[in-house]
Amino acid sequence: MEVSEYNPHRQSLLDAIHRFNTATTIMDETIMVPSMLQDITLAKEEQGDRVTSTEVLENNNNLYDSYVLLKSLRHDMKWGINQEHETQVEHCPNHEAPEETGDLVDQFQHHLRGLLSVLTKLTKKANLLTNCYKKEIEVGHSNAGPYSNNIYY
Repeated sequence: MEVSEYNPHRQSLLDAIHRFNTATTIMDETIMVPSMLQDITLAKEEQGDRVTSTEVLENNNNLYDSYVLLKSLRHDMKWGINQEHETQVEHCPNHEAPEETGDLVDQFQHHLRGLLSVLTKLTKKANLLTNCYKKEIEVGHSNAGPYSNNIYY
């Protein structure tokens, strides 16, 4: 399983969710002993010249905290958000979360709640529309006569 690189032309929400889920699943399957990440520091040569590497870690070289945070966010996305911001507190017990990481968690949870709310409303509308159509079709079938249910070829 391989994660495709970010393509700015593919702005699909489903693609972004799929890429995040795939990346975190691969991360989780690859890292067999997460506690080893506490002893690993991200060297400058590993980061390379890509600005995205440093932006992703938000100047936090603690890979273990990043690992736990990503797993927690994936869990929130799949199963729902904890109401009391347990993500940040529960999963970074050894270190106080930096302001940037806390902001990322808050932003993620805020937008996920909003997206879930909008999608729930749209789902209800789609179900209502479908039910109205089904009722109309049933009314149409009952007025069509005795041979309307038979299909002739």
